[in-house]
Amino acid sequence: MKERITPHLQRLIARGSTAIREQFKKKRGYVDRSDFDDDPLGEETRYSPVKGLVHKFGNRVLFKVSYRCAAHCRFCTRFRQIGTSDGDLSTEEMHKCMAYIAEHGEIDDVILSGGDPLYTPRDTKVILEELAKIPHVKVIRIGTRFPVHSPDSFKSKLVKDLLHAVRIVAKKKVMFVSIHVNHPDELAPNVIRAIRLIEKTRAILVCQTVFLKGVNNGVAVLEDLFKKLYHLRIRPYYIYHCDKAKGISRYVCSLKQERRIMTELRKRLSGLAYPMHVVDIPQGRGKVPVPLDFWNGNSRKVVDFDGTVVKI
Repeated sequence: MKERITPHLQRLIARGSTAIREQFKKKRGYVDRSDFDDDPLGEETRYSPVKGLVHKFGNRVLFKVSYRCAAHCRFCTRFRQIGTSDGDLSTEEMHKCMAYIAEHGEIDDVILSGGDPLYTPRDTKVILEELAKIPHVKVIRIGTRFPVHSPDSFKSKLVKDLLHAVRIVAKKKVMFVSIHVNHPDELAPNVIRAIRLIEKTRAILVCQTVFLKGVNNGVAVLEDLFKKLYHLRIRPYYIYHCDKAKGISRYVCSLKQERRIMTELRKRLSGLAYPMHVVDIPQGRGKVPVPLDFWNGNSRKVVDFDGTVVKI
């Protein structure tokens, strides 16, 4: 994956943010010698019925709008794909995605991901407007890192037009916008202003976070982050154990440390400010919650949603 950093992120790095630098700058001399998989979640190899869609769970589908982002996070699960044209959808491919969703009445929840859906506002606007026409789709979610990557882009007409479309669709469907934030340094004043613009669409705001070694694997930093999000009316939703994808092994924390941190945070935070700690099972079907240390037991064996016992 090529290094790609926006001027906004460069300014934060220049001001001394180690957390931003660690997430976006290549590490000199680093070689990933892990035996991790290129596609640890089986998105292409197991669960993609048509290009652009991942249908892992019965009632919901992941719609990968593209593989393009304003900046490239070095810990990205789709490390091998981000920044390439491989995920670009032709008009025919987009129609196939819509046809698949329309033909599967069990799908009531569509998650737009990528890449970053807000970085490709024209395509995302078209997809939103088409999804709004499908009666059995009740919930639409947009996963984005765009406010963190490029907050000043929210002044552009294309992004404003997309947010207007979100507001219109939100009158017909339940709309969520999930903003990916990993560290308090990412919540700069212009980022907060961009988040306020999203809030005006009346979409429900939630946040997802990833445990990243050397970035946020500590009690104090995550307590600060989750409190700040909560005070911004953003509900912390998930905190993920970093996926074991080839190229990103340097970010993977130990589950033992993560459990200790999450146990301590549960003592300090309101339930509404406390996210669910999960492992997205490799090649599996479930985001399995990680138990806290209030209960005995330290097994690394978990049961996937289909009953398969997996060692993590």
